[in-house]
Amino acid sequence: MGEKLSAYLDLIVSMLIAGSAVVVSKMMVNHVPVFLATELGIAIGLVLLLLVTFVIKKEHHSLDKKTVAVLLGQALAGIVLYRVFIFWGLQLTSAANSGLISSSGPAIVVVLAFLILKERISKNNAIGLVFVIVGLLCINLYTYFAEGTLDSSVLGNFLILIAVTGEGLFSVLSKIKCVPMSPVYRTTLVAGLAFICLLPFAIDDAWGYPFAEMSLQTILCIGYYGIFVSFISYVLWFRGIAKIAASNAAIFISVVPVSSIILAAILLNEKIQLSHLLGMSLIICGILIATQKPPVSPSKMTVPELKTITVETIESD
Repeated sequence: MGEKLSAYLDLIVSMLIAGSAVVVSKMMVNHVPVFLATELGIAIGLVLLLLVTFVIKKEHHSLDKKTVAVLLGQALAGIVLYRVFIFWGLQLTSAANSGLISSSGPAIVVVLAFLILKERISKNNAIGLVFVIVGLLCINLYTYFAEGTLDSSVLGNFLILIAVTGEGLFSVLSKIKCVPMSPVYRTTLVAGLAFICLLPFAIDDAWGYPFAEMSLQTILCIGYYGIFVSFISYVLWFRGIAKIAASNAAIFISVVPVSSIILAAILLNEKIQLSHLLGMSLIICGILIATQKPPVSPSKMTVPELKTITVETIESD
């Protein structure tokens, strides 16, 4: 029980940091160009990952072409596309909206797994998807019903959704069999590839950027993003998910919208609207439904499972 509790705490803190990343990103986008902000955040986290992977753990692997291709795909989808579109989206929409839309990640993973890996969509997943879609509609159509018009936030929300789709593709690519390696080692390689891919664009952004005029708040945001979001959050997530089932761990993603909405209200003075609460409730319900395991009928149970149930029944009698 103690090990599970420790895993739950790791996952909760990891997702609290993920939610805070949305708010921190919102605080950065108006002061640092998108590609430069993304690269600086990756660079700080990458330094720590390289230290842990190659100096402390001293882990090394020989990679084949398939593994390199999958890792490059994860770098482009899960880091480059995700972070760039998050920054672009946050220029047009609120941190609260972004956090809520980001919480639809598990539902997007289900769809991508069906399309790419041909995994069957269960009844629970289908019902959960409906809840998530309705929740997203509540968030995006609020302005239209309240004011009779759609503003730029709808485009921002769409960009955030593209970013979350990239993150979902990152998760699906993780299921493709590659050379065995630890999660931290894999994260280090993916972050390194993402850093290389973004470097030309970051250099272009950095050319002529007034670094001397960068405020202390911006510097602290970049440092927080690099240390907590790009490093500590990953370590806690990988440590927690190693101790419990992945389907159970997915439930903790619902912490993201709660964290982002609360922090957006405190740090950015964003108003918590009825559409946020309704959308958050529907999305969280959808995630909880989608991650519920359907009951296994005795005919589909393995011999060890049947023996376990039999023993437990005899002992209870």
